[in-house]
Amino acid sequence: MLKSRTAHLDSAWWPLQYAVLVSSLGIIFGCDLGTLFINQEYLSDFFLIGGNRSDVISGTYILGFIFGAFIAGYVTYGSGRKTTIVSSVAVGTFAILASVVAPNFAILLCSEFVIGFSFGLYFVAASLYNNELSVPKARSIANMMVPNSIALGLIISLVTCDDISTKPFLVFMILVIITMVLMSLSIVKIPESPRYLALTGSTDAALAVLFKLRHDMGMAARELAEINECCRGETRGIEFYLQNTTARRLLGFFCVTVFLCNAGGLFIIPYSLLDTFALELYCPRRNVCYFTINVALVYTSFTLIFLSFMAHSFAIWRFSRRKSVLMSFTIACLFLAAAYVVALLGGTDIYHTITTICLVGYSIFGLGAYALLINVVICELLPIRGREFGLAAIILSHSIAILFDLQGYMPIIHKFDFATFLGFGVLISCCALGLIYFYLPNTDKTQSLEGIELRVMSAPSFTSLRTFNFVNNHNHYQR
Repeated sequence: MLKSRTAHLDSAWWPLQYAVLVSSLGIIFGCDLGTLFINQEYLSDFFLIGGNRSDVISGTYILGFIFGAFIAGYVTYGSGRKTTIVSSVAVGTFAILASVVAPNFAILLCSEFVIGFSFGLYFVAASLYNNELSVPKARSIANMMVPNSIALGLIISLVTCDDISTKPFLVFMILVIITMVLMSLSIVKIPESPRYLALTGSTDAALAVLFKLRHDMGMAARELAEINECCRGETRGIEFYLQNTTARRLLGFFCVTVFLCNAGGLFIIPYSLLDTFALELYCPRRNVCYFTINVALVYTSFTLIFLSFMAHSFAIWRFSRRKSVLMSFTIACLFLAAAYVVALLGGTDIYHTITTICLVGYSIFGLGAYALLINVVICELLPIRGREFGLAAIILSHSIAILFDLQGYMPIIHKFDFATFLGFGVLISCCALGLIYFYLPNTDKTQSLEGIELRVMSAPSFTSLRTFNFVNNHNHYQR
């Protein structure tokens, strides 16, 4: 009895070592993103960029990310998850080195475009891989490892704040060496996703990988049978969504929700809080306090975002997916509404401080809920025959919304005012919250991906998914 229970625990937690290895490759992307985020003022001065062009570097990075997300579905389906992960990290690592030693602005922009492109490929491939490798009991933890590794990279990037002229090169050289070692281990150690192998017709290879992961041939055979059942059919990718009404509407719901979350300020508020908002709230005359406040907000925001991702990882392991996302995003909307009210009333230092606290709280809970939505709920609900294309389309919607915010938030503030900008954010965020409340299905940690997919595909209509209870659906992973 004890031996059987131990074997079951091993089969549940054994795949996490591969998820840890794959996720750790994303640390260098998080560090580069954090360094770019922190050092915009330094880069503008170093390359003699005018104030109206200070967002060119970030915009180029996002454009690269958009292009990487656009082709990620085709690359991961054609080349597999493992090959895409390793190749994207290799290209991104060399591009990061090029950006660190860039002699002129043109090379810096090209490097940032390639980094964003590689990051888009890596994010989609790593999210798919961790989701498809794990058993239901540990799947939420594995899925949240990618955003946690990126947040850890943001923490590491804070090392470069104190001495910008020397530390970035040293930090990145150490990270490059560690990343190269991890890539070598990944090439040798990690297996290909068994669901990708089954989808491409390599049934024997898929069974061998499942046996390696589960340590039980009976469990591996049953899981492969479920996968093959969902793989039946000739349509793949975009054709699958065009021919399946429920899957198409589910994908549309996720794309619209993700776009609204970002349009409401989920990423542009943390981005701007350390620059424009800090000036608006504290230093309208751009005096010396600008740098002190920015450094304090950087340390506070990055650290709390990392702790938020960790806390949400454990929360979703204990509670249902829908409840965790809904509660966190509701709290985030309340923080944003409070910031809007205080911004309408305020004009003194105490009001400015309260507004900043509310915006930081909004960022912490909003980004945590958003990470759960993207990396756990969406990855679990997307069907296997369109999972690559679906996730790539959702990340593409996410990237376009960020680019839209980057180009639109300053004109809104200049034409109206800061409080009106927050009011727009509250309105759009409430719309996103309403969509999540009425239409987001509830999955559970006892469900296999194929069990969830069969329930979704058998739904009479998309709107009926909100009343589905996946918790009571029996499957062989329940003990």
